[in-house]
Amino acid sequence: MKRLSADDIKNLPSVPEEDIELEEWGFSIKIRGINKAMQVQLGKLLNQDDADAFDYQRELLKVCVIEPELDDELIDQLYEKDSKVIDKIFLKINELNGVGGSAEAEQF
Repeated sequence: MKRLSADDIKNLPSVPEEDIELEEWGFSIKIRGINKAMQVQLGKLLNQDDADAFDYQRELLKVCVIEPELDDELIDQLYEKDSKVIDKIFLKINELNGVGGSAEAEQF
């Protein structure tokens, strides 16, 4: 097997992306996996005294849902909708990131 070089690193593929269908609403969204830098940033959030798993999940939605692009206001509106659909989004994000089927922040 060829040894990885600096030039190889520059040309490596990025994180996977996937369209997921939200049949309950008749729409789809596009999500992406997290890269290591995002994982570190999200992990640091959990070490903040005033942050909790829900803060983590909000930031996870912001970085992983790429179409539509979500901000705090849109996430607040989503959180007023069916929790089963929101949990489905987290489940798909976790699957894309190779994490078990739960949406718990402590798994990252």
